[in-house]
Amino acid sequence: MSKPVSAVDCISPALAQTKKQLFAPFQFQRWWRLAVVCTLTGEFAGGGGGGGGGNFHFPIPHGKSGRELMAFSQPDWSKILPWLPWILAGVALLFLFAFIMLYISCVYRFVLFDSVLNDRCELKGSWRRWEPRGRSYFYWHLVLSGIFLVALSLILGVPVLLAWQMGLFHHPGEHVAELILGGVALFFFLIAFIVVGAVIGLFAKDFCIPIMAMEEVGIVAAWRRLLPMLAAEKLAFAFYVLMKIVLAIANAIIVGMATLVLVIVLIIPLGIAGVIMFFVGKAMGLTFSIATICVLAAAGCILFAGFLFLLALLNTPSMVFFQSYVLHFVGARYPAVGTILFPPLPETPPLPPLDLPPTLEPPEPAPAG
Repeated sequence: MSKPVSAVDCISPALAQTKKQLFAPFQFQRWWRLAVVCTLTGEFAGGGGGGGGGNFHFPIPHGKSGRELMAFSQPDWSKILPWLPWILAGVALLFLFAFIMLYISCVYRFVLFDSVLNDRCELKGSWRRWEPRGRSYFYWHLVLSGIFLVALSLILGVPVLLAWQMGLFHHPGEHVAELILGGVALFFFLIAFIVVGAVIGLFAKDFCIPIMAMEEVGIVAAWRRLLPMLAAEKLAFAFYVLMKIVLAIANAIIVGMATLVLVIVLIIPLGIAGVIMFFVGKAMGLTFSIATICVLAAAGCILFAGFLFLLALLNTPSMVFFQSYVLHFVGARYPAVGTILFPPLPETPPLPPLDLPPTLEPPEPAPAG
Protein backbone atom coordinates (compact mmCIF):
# COMPACT_ATOMS: atom_id res chain seq x y z
CA MET A 1 0.00 0.00 0.00
CA SER A 2 1.34 3.42 -0.94
CA LYS A 3 1.58 6.06 1.74
CA PRO A 4 -1.20 8.68 1.68
CA VAL A 5 0.12 12.18 1.29
CA SER A 6 -2.78 14.57 1.82
CA ALA A 7 -5.59 14.58 4.36
CA VAL A 8 -8.04 13.45 1.69
CA ASP A 9 -5.86 10.48 0.73
CA CYS A 10 -6.07 9.17 4.32
CA ILE A 11 -9.85 8.65 4.28
CA SER A 12 -9.95 5.53 2.13
CA PRO A 13 -7.20 3.57 3.96
CA ALA A 14 -8.67 4.59 7.32
CA LEU A 15 -12.05 3.19 6.30
CA ALA A 16 -10.38 -0.01 5.09
CA GLN A 17 -8.49 -0.41 8.36
CA THR A 18 -11.67 0.19 10.39
CA LYS A 19 -13.53 -2.44 8.38
CA LYS A 20 -10.67 -4.90 8.81
CA GLN A 21 -10.35 -4.45 12.58
CA LEU A 22 -14.07 -4.49 13.43
CA PHE A 23 -15.82 -6.55 10.77
CA ALA A 24 -13.27 -8.92 9.21
CA PRO A 25 -14.24 -10.97 11.10
CA PHE A 26 -16.69 -9.46 13.60
CA GLN A 27 -15.56 -10.11 17.19
CA PHE A 28 -17.82 -8.80 19.93
CA GLN A 29 -15.10 -9.28 22.54
CA ARG A 30 -12.84 -6.85 20.73
CA TRP A 31 -15.77 -4.49 20.10
CA TRP A 32 -16.73 -4.16 23.77
CA ARG A 33 -13.09 -3.75 24.80
CA LEU A 34 -12.76 -0.90 22.35
CA ALA A 35 -16.03 0.48 23.71
CA VAL A 36 -14.46 0.50 27.18
CA VAL A 37 -11.51 2.44 25.77
CA CYS A 38 -13.97 4.76 24.03
CA THR A 39 -15.75 5.38 27.34
CA LEU A 40 -12.58 6.04 29.30
CA THR A 41 -11.14 8.39 26.69
CA GLY A 42 -14.42 10.25 26.27
CA GLU A 43 -14.34 9.70 22.50
CA PHE A 44 -17.98 10.39 21.80
CA ALA A 45 -19.40 12.11 18.77
CA GLY A 46 -19.83 15.77 19.35
CA GLY A 47 -23.15 16.61 18.30
CA GLY A 48 -25.14 18.75 19.96
CA GLY A 49 -25.05 22.19 19.87
CA GLY A 50 -26.14 23.23 22.88
CA GLY A 51 -28.42 25.62 23.48
CA GLY A 52 -29.57 27.72 26.06
CA GLY A 53 -32.53 29.59 27.10
CA GLY A 54 -33.28 31.92 24.19
CA ASN A 55 -36.09 34.34 24.80
CA PHE A 56 -37.76 32.40 27.60
CA HIS A 57 -39.05 34.53 30.46
CA PHE A 58 -40.51 33.47 33.76
CA PRO A 59 -44.05 34.72 34.20
CA ILE A 60 -44.26 37.54 36.69
CA PRO A 61 -47.56 37.76 38.55
CA HIS A 62 -49.32 41.06 38.15
CA GLY A 63 -50.34 43.11 41.06
CA LYS A 64 -47.31 42.22 43.17
CA SER A 65 -45.30 44.98 44.68
CA GLY A 66 -41.55 45.20 44.26
CA ARG A 67 -40.97 44.28 47.91
CA GLU A 68 -43.09 41.12 47.54
CA LEU A 69 -41.25 40.15 44.36
CA MET A 70 -37.88 40.62 46.10
CA ALA A 71 -39.05 38.49 49.01
CA PHE A 72 -40.23 35.84 46.57
CA SER A 73 -36.91 35.80 44.73
CA GLN A 74 -34.72 35.65 47.84
CA PRO A 75 -33.80 32.10 48.91
CA ASP A 76 -34.80 30.77 52.29
CA TRP A 77 -31.38 30.27 53.88
CA SER A 78 -32.88 28.61 56.93
CA LYS A 79 -33.82 25.67 54.71
CA ILE A 80 -30.63 25.73 52.63
CA LEU A 81 -28.04 25.93 55.46
CA PRO A 82 -28.67 22.39 56.81
CA TRP A 83 -27.94 21.04 53.32
CA LEU A 84 -24.92 23.28 52.69
CA PRO A 85 -22.27 20.76 53.91
CA TRP A 86 -23.75 18.11 51.63
CA ILE A 87 -23.80 20.55 48.70
CA LEU A 88 -20.15 21.50 49.26
CA ALA A 89 -19.19 17.85 49.63
CA GLY A 90 -20.98 17.04 46.38
CA VAL A 91 -19.20 19.86 44.54
CA ALA A 92 -15.82 18.70 45.92
CA LEU A 93 -16.54 15.11 44.88
CA LEU A 94 -17.58 16.32 41.45
CA PHE A 95 -14.28 18.16 40.96
CA LEU A 96 -12.33 15.15 42.25
CA PHE A 97 -14.22 12.85 39.89
CA ALA A 98 -13.47 15.18 36.97
CA PHE A 99 -9.73 15.16 37.76
CA ILE A 100 -9.67 11.37 38.09
CA MET A 101 -11.53 10.90 34.81
CA LEU A 102 -9.19 13.33 33.06
CA TYR A 103 -6.19 11.37 34.34
CA ILE A 104 -7.71 8.06 33.18
CA SER A 105 -8.59 9.61 29.83
CA CYS A 106 -5.00 10.76 29.29
CA VAL A 107 -3.64 7.28 29.96
CA TYR A 108 -6.18 5.48 27.79
CA ARG A 109 -5.40 7.78 24.88
CA PHE A 110 -2.24 5.74 24.53
CA VAL A 111 -4.19 2.48 24.88
CA LEU A 112 -6.38 3.61 21.98
CA PHE A 113 -3.32 4.48 19.90
CA ASP A 114 -1.73 1.08 20.57
CA SER A 115 -5.01 -0.79 19.94
CA VAL A 116 -5.59 0.66 16.48
CA LEU A 117 -1.95 0.77 15.37
CA ASN A 118 -1.18 -2.85 16.27
CA ASP A 119 -4.70 -4.24 15.67
CA ARG A 120 -5.22 -5.38 19.26
CA CYS A 121 -7.00 -4.22 22.39
CA GLU A 122 -5.37 -5.39 25.59
CA LEU A 123 -6.96 -3.85 28.66
CA LYS A 124 -5.03 -5.99 31.13
CA GLY A 125 -1.59 -4.56 31.72
CA SER A 126 -2.18 -1.50 29.55
CA TRP A 127 -2.35 0.87 32.51
CA ARG A 128 1.08 -0.11 33.82
CA ARG A 129 2.60 0.25 30.38
CA TRP A 130 1.15 3.61 29.40
CA GLU A 131 0.69 5.36 32.75
CA PRO A 132 4.03 7.26 32.64
CA ARG A 133 3.22 8.71 29.21
CA GLY A 134 -0.35 9.47 30.26
CA ARG A 135 0.87 11.25 33.39
CA SER A 136 3.00 13.60 31.29
CA TYR A 137 0.06 14.25 28.99
CA PHE A 138 -2.17 14.90 32.06
CA TYR A 139 0.26 17.47 33.50
CA TRP A 140 0.35 19.22 30.14
CA HIS A 141 -3.45 19.36 30.16
CA LEU A 142 -3.46 21.00 33.57
CA VAL A 143 -0.81 23.55 32.60
CA LEU A 144 -2.54 24.37 29.32
CA SER A 145 -5.90 24.74 31.08
CA GLY A 146 -4.38 27.09 33.65
CA ILE A 147 -2.73 29.22 30.96
CA PHE A 148 -5.97 29.26 28.98
CA LEU A 149 -8.03 30.43 31.95
CA VAL A 150 -5.54 33.15 32.87
CA ALA A 151 -5.32 34.37 29.28
CA LEU A 152 -9.11 34.28 28.94
CA SER A 153 -9.48 36.33 32.11
CA LEU A 154 -7.04 38.91 30.75
CA ILE A 155 -8.71 39.02 27.34
CA LEU A 156 -12.11 39.65 28.90
CA GLY A 157 -11.07 41.64 31.96
CA VAL A 158 -8.55 44.14 30.58
CA PRO A 159 -10.82 45.66 27.87
CA VAL A 160 -13.72 45.88 30.32
CA LEU A 161 -11.51 47.56 32.91
CA LEU A 162 -10.15 50.03 30.36
CA ALA A 163 -13.67 50.84 29.17
CA TRP A 164 -14.73 51.37 32.78
CA GLN A 165 -11.82 53.70 33.48
CA MET A 166 -12.60 55.66 30.32
CA GLY A 167 -16.15 56.15 31.57
CA LEU A 168 -17.86 54.30 28.74
CA PHE A 169 -20.16 52.47 31.14
CA HIS A 170 -21.17 55.56 33.14
CA HIS A 171 -23.14 57.02 30.24
CA PRO A 172 -23.45 54.17 27.72
CA GLY A 173 -25.96 56.03 25.61
CA GLU A 174 -23.26 58.56 24.69
CA HIS A 175 -20.74 55.86 23.67
CA VAL A 176 -22.86 53.42 21.68
CA ALA A 177 -20.47 53.30 18.70
CA GLU A 178 -17.39 52.72 20.87
CA LEU A 179 -19.12 49.96 22.85
CA ILE A 180 -20.41 48.18 19.74
CA LEU A 181 -17.07 48.32 17.91
CA GLY A 182 -15.19 47.25 21.00
CA GLY A 183 -17.62 44.39 21.65
CA VAL A 184 -17.37 43.13 18.07
CA ALA A 185 -13.56 43.30 18.12
CA LEU A 186 -13.45 41.54 21.48
CA PHE A 187 -15.81 38.84 20.21
CA PHE A 188 -13.70 38.03 17.14
CA PHE A 189 -10.48 38.13 19.15
CA LEU A 190 -12.02 35.73 21.65
CA ILE A 191 -13.11 33.37 18.86
CA ALA A 192 -9.58 33.42 17.40
CA PHE A 193 -8.12 32.68 20.82
CA ILE A 194 -10.45 29.72 21.32
CA VAL A 195 -9.64 28.36 17.86
CA VAL A 196 -5.90 28.57 18.52
CA GLY A 197 -6.34 26.75 21.82
CA ALA A 198 -8.43 24.05 20.15
CA VAL A 199 -5.83 23.54 17.41
CA ILE A 200 -3.05 23.24 19.98
CA GLY A 201 -5.06 20.61 21.85
CA LEU A 202 -5.82 18.77 18.59
CA PHE A 203 -2.16 18.64 17.56
CA ALA A 204 -1.13 17.37 20.98
CA LYS A 205 -3.79 14.63 20.91
CA ASP A 206 -3.25 13.54 17.31
CA PHE A 207 0.48 14.04 16.76
CA CYS A 208 2.28 14.25 20.11
CA ILE A 209 0.76 11.04 21.46
CA PRO A 210 2.23 8.88 18.63
CA ILE A 211 5.67 10.43 19.20
CA MET A 212 5.44 9.95 22.97
CA ALA A 213 4.34 6.34 22.54
CA MET A 214 6.90 5.32 19.95
CA GLU A 215 9.92 7.12 21.44
CA GLU A 216 8.90 6.85 25.12
CA VAL A 217 9.40 10.57 25.77
CA GLY A 218 7.41 13.25 27.56
CA ILE A 219 5.12 15.84 26.08
CA VAL A 220 7.78 18.56 25.85
CA ALA A 221 10.14 16.34 23.85
CA ALA A 222 7.24 15.31 21.61
CA TRP A 223 6.45 18.95 20.84
CA ARG A 224 10.11 19.56 19.98
CA ARG A 225 9.94 16.65 17.57
CA LEU A 226 6.62 17.81 16.10
CA LEU A 227 7.35 21.51 15.50
CA PRO A 228 9.82 20.92 12.63
CA MET A 229 7.23 18.68 10.96
CA LEU A 230 4.63 21.45 11.25
CA ALA A 231 7.03 24.04 9.89
CA ALA A 232 7.91 21.86 6.90
CA GLU A 233 4.30 21.21 5.83
CA LYS A 234 2.17 24.11 7.02
CA LEU A 235 -0.46 23.79 4.29
CA ALA A 236 -0.79 20.02 4.70
CA PHE A 237 -1.45 20.33 8.43
CA ALA A 238 -3.82 23.26 7.93
CA PHE A 239 -5.83 21.22 5.43
CA TYR A 240 -5.77 18.33 7.91
CA VAL A 241 -7.50 20.53 10.49
CA LEU A 242 -10.19 21.51 7.98
CA MET A 243 -10.76 17.88 7.03
CA LYS A 244 -11.04 16.88 10.69
CA ILE A 245 -13.76 19.52 11.13
CA VAL A 246 -15.69 18.26 8.08
CA LEU A 247 -15.37 14.62 9.15
CA ALA A 248 -16.34 15.48 12.74
CA ILE A 249 -19.51 17.23 11.54
CA ALA A 250 -20.47 14.28 9.35
CA ASN A 251 -19.73 11.84 12.17
CA ALA A 252 -21.76 13.91 14.63
CA ILE A 253 -24.78 13.80 12.31
CA ILE A 254 -24.58 10.02 11.81
CA VAL A 255 -23.92 9.12 15.44
CA GLY A 256 -26.43 11.72 16.61
CA MET A 257 -29.18 10.06 14.58
CA ALA A 258 -28.21 6.65 15.98
CA THR A 259 -28.21 8.10 19.50
CA LEU A 260 -31.67 9.56 18.98
CA VAL A 261 -32.96 6.14 17.95
CA LEU A 262 -31.31 4.61 21.03
CA VAL A 263 -32.91 7.18 23.33
CA ILE A 264 -36.35 6.59 21.80
CA VAL A 265 -35.95 2.84 22.24
CA LEU A 266 -34.81 3.15 25.88
CA ILE A 267 -37.09 5.92 27.11
CA ILE A 268 -40.25 3.76 27.09
CA PRO A 269 -39.02 0.89 29.31
CA LEU A 270 -37.08 3.26 31.57
CA GLY A 271 -40.13 5.49 31.94
CA ILE A 272 -42.33 2.52 32.83
CA ALA A 273 -39.76 1.29 35.36
CA GLY A 274 -39.54 4.77 36.89
CA VAL A 275 -43.32 5.02 37.31
CA ILE A 276 -43.45 1.56 38.92
CA MET A 277 -40.64 2.45 41.34
CA PHE A 278 -42.37 5.72 42.23
CA PHE A 279 -45.66 4.04 43.16
CA VAL A 280 -43.90 1.19 44.98
CA GLY A 281 -41.92 3.69 47.05
CA LYS A 282 -45.05 5.70 47.75
CA ALA A 283 -46.89 2.56 48.88
CA MET A 284 -43.97 1.71 51.19
CA GLY A 285 -44.18 5.15 52.75
CA LEU A 286 -40.74 6.31 51.57
CA THR A 287 -40.00 10.01 51.77
CA PHE A 288 -37.18 12.19 50.53
CA SER A 289 -34.35 11.82 53.04
CA ILE A 290 -30.61 11.63 52.83
CA ALA A 291 -30.78 7.85 52.45
CA THR A 292 -33.36 7.87 49.66
CA ILE A 293 -31.58 10.70 47.84
CA CYS A 294 -28.28 8.77 47.99
CA VAL A 295 -29.99 5.63 46.67
CA LEU A 296 -31.62 7.57 43.84
CA ALA A 297 -28.31 9.26 43.01
CA ALA A 298 -26.51 5.90 42.93
CA ALA A 299 -29.20 4.41 40.71
CA GLY A 300 -29.03 7.42 38.43
CA CYS A 301 -25.25 7.11 38.16
CA ILE A 302 -25.55 3.41 37.28
CA LEU A 303 -28.16 4.13 34.60
CA PHE A 304 -26.09 6.99 33.23
CA ALA A 305 -22.97 4.80 33.10
CA GLY A 306 -24.92 2.11 31.25
CA PHE A 307 -26.22 4.67 28.78
CA LEU A 308 -22.69 5.98 28.21
CA PHE A 309 -21.48 2.45 27.52
CA LEU A 310 -24.24 1.94 24.95
CA LEU A 311 -23.19 5.21 23.34
CA ALA A 312 -19.61 3.96 23.33
CA LEU A 313 -20.69 0.78 21.52
CA LEU A 314 -22.36 2.96 18.89
CA ASN A 315 -19.37 5.25 18.61
CA THR A 316 -16.67 2.55 18.49
CA PRO A 317 -16.49 2.40 14.65
CA SER A 318 -16.08 6.17 14.37
CA MET A 319 -13.46 6.13 17.14
CA VAL A 320 -11.44 3.48 15.30
CA PHE A 321 -11.84 5.36 12.03
CA PHE A 322 -10.62 8.68 13.42
CA GLN A 323 -7.64 7.05 15.10
CA SER A 324 -6.83 5.21 11.85
CA TYR A 325 -7.18 8.48 9.97
CA VAL A 326 -4.68 10.13 12.31
CA LEU A 327 -2.25 7.23 12.02
CA HIS A 328 -2.29 7.22 8.24
CA PHE A 329 -1.64 10.96 8.11
CA VAL A 330 1.15 10.68 10.69
CA GLY A 331 2.58 7.50 9.19
CA ALA A 332 3.35 9.27 5.92
CA ARG A 333 5.52 11.75 7.84
CA TYR A 334 6.77 9.83 10.87
CA PRO A 335 8.76 6.67 10.00
CA ALA A 336 8.24 5.00 13.40
CA VAL A 337 4.51 4.75 12.67
CA GLY A 338 4.84 4.42 8.90
CA THR A 339 6.93 1.25 9.06
CA ILE A 340 4.14 -0.47 11.01
CA LEU A 341 1.28 0.78 8.85
CA PHE A 342 3.16 0.34 5.58
CA PRO A 343 5.64 -2.50 6.07
CA PRO A 344 8.21 -2.69 3.27
CA LEU A 345 7.67 -5.38 0.71
CA PRO A 346 9.92 -8.40 1.13
CA GLU A 347 12.88 -8.33 -1.17
CA THR A 348 12.69 -10.79 -4.02
CA PRO A 349 15.63 -13.19 -3.83
CA PRO A 350 17.80 -13.29 -6.94
CA LEU A 351 17.03 -16.05 -9.37
CA PRO A 352 19.51 -18.94 -9.40
CA PRO A 353 21.69 -19.22 -12.48
CA LEU A 354 20.23 -21.35 -15.22
CA ASP A 355 22.01 -24.61 -15.99
CA LEU A 356 22.59 -24.12 -19.66
CA PRO A 357 24.06 -26.95 -21.76
CA PRO A 358 27.72 -26.52 -22.62
CA THR A 359 28.33 -24.55 -25.74
CA LEU A 360 29.00 -26.86 -28.66
CA GLU A 361 32.32 -26.08 -30.25
CA PRO A 362 32.37 -26.18 -34.07
CA PRO A 363 34.13 -29.26 -35.49
CA GLU A 364 37.68 -28.82 -36.57
CA PRO A 365 38.08 -28.60 -40.39
CA ALA A 366 39.38 -31.76 -42.09
CA PRO A 367 42.97 -31.57 -43.31
CA ALA A 368 43.34 -30.78 -47.01
CA GLY A 369 44.65 -33.51 -49.25
